[in-house]
Amino acid sequence: MKLARLTFVLIVLFLGCTWTVSATEGPTAPVNLETQRFRWKNNTIRVAVSTSLTRENSNIKTGSDVMEAIQRSLNAWQDVADIEFKIDQSDRQSVSPSGIAGDGVSLITIAQTPENLIFFSKDADSASAKTRIFFNAKGFITEADIVLNPYQQFSTDGTFGTYDLESTLTHEIGHLVGLRHSGVLGATMLDNFGKVGVFGIRDVSPRSLSASDVAAIRELYGPKADDEGCCSRISGRITSDSGKPMKNLRVWAEEVETGRVVAQVETAPDGSYRIGGLSAGNFALFCKAKDAPISAMADLGVVAVEKAEKKVVNLKATLESSDVAIRHIGINGQLADFAVPLDSGRSFVVYLGGRNLIPKNIGIDFHSPYLNVSRRSIISLDYGDDVSVISFIVNVDSKAPAGDYSVFVSSKDGSDDCLVGAVTVDEARGN
Repeated sequence: MKLARLTFVLIVLFLGCTWTVSATEGPTAPVNLETQRFRWKNNTIRVAVSTSLTRENSNIKTGSDVMEAIQRSLNAWQDVADIEFKIDQSDRQSVSPSGIAGDGVSLITIAQTPENLIFFSKDADSASAKTRIFFNAKGFITEADIVLNPYQQFSTDGTFGTYDLESTLTHEIGHLVGLRHSGVLGATMLDNFGKVGVFGIRDVSPRSLSASDVAAIRELYGPKADDEGCCSRISGRITSDSGKPMKNLRVWAEEVETGRVVAQVETAPDGSYRIGGLSAGNFALFCKAKDAPISAMADLGVVAVEKAEKKVVNLKATLESSDVAIRHIGINGQLADFAVPLDSGRSFVVYLGGRNLIPKNIGIDFHSPYLNVSRRSIISLDYGDDVSVISFIVNVDSKAPAGDYSVFVSSKDGSDDCLVGAVTVDEARGN
């Protein structure tokens, strides 16, 4: 049955990662870990590679180029921001236990030690890796340990049914430097990505950082010294019409000219937001309720910033529940919780799953001149009673800039919903 296949894809194949945090010095006041910003005090970061990764390991496919994958995952971040990694070799095998302090070594390991196995005791089948960070009272990271799940299989050559080692490491290095999960479906820092072979294709796009990943790391550490065009910032507070702070919102910025998603943040309890790491340009801002049982989003308008400008913009948002909702996207008949890769210069049949997706009552748009939906191609599909599924044809212009694009759905009654950065266009990503 199609419904059974849908359930299998979403629950079994799409595994994520988690991270845990520990304070090395007890803060003098309660700390909200959801909004606390973590980073290393110095921009030179030492990481130690455990011998469990440099010698033959049953969890890594024989012949995999492990050290090259590690180096490339580190390069992905240090090539775009003012950070530098120093690599050491270590005989250490295990994650530091949670507590007020670690062992002082930021370790990358996959060893099947009791400590590492216990680390995954609750999610051995639902996590590809975990990162445990330690920080002090000032929010500076003092240690970060990355543990690849010793219950899972990894490869570097795109073997179907395995996790791509480089993609996993690139994501975890993002945690190591202080980044949280992203709400952009095409971002390396998304909390879900599939094993190689999902959708029936070899997709290793998380190896390459999205524009939102780059903006996030630059906001923490600044750009490379020779990057003269960076970085601008938009910040302020988002409130309701009555003046109430709008907390727990995902706020994202899209280039007006192209429609590409370039940054995404979340609002703090006081409604404040801060979108940094931007180049000069015009950006359309949107917001959406985070983890809400109902669909609710708002168009916040366009903000222009000059080179290196720090602009403060306080915004009003009205979130109204929507009758339509989109939760999943896919190709080749399968649905996922992360972006689908599309090549420029081609047409694709894309699937959406959600609620009340009735072709005659909805419109689909990408807010981009480079992605055009064939309105007459929208059809309804039967995937069972638990989900409403449609498919449509999208034509990707041969000149479409590489990046992530959001898909918007609107109904005749004015209801709207969106999957942020749900389509990744870049032929280079995944090759």
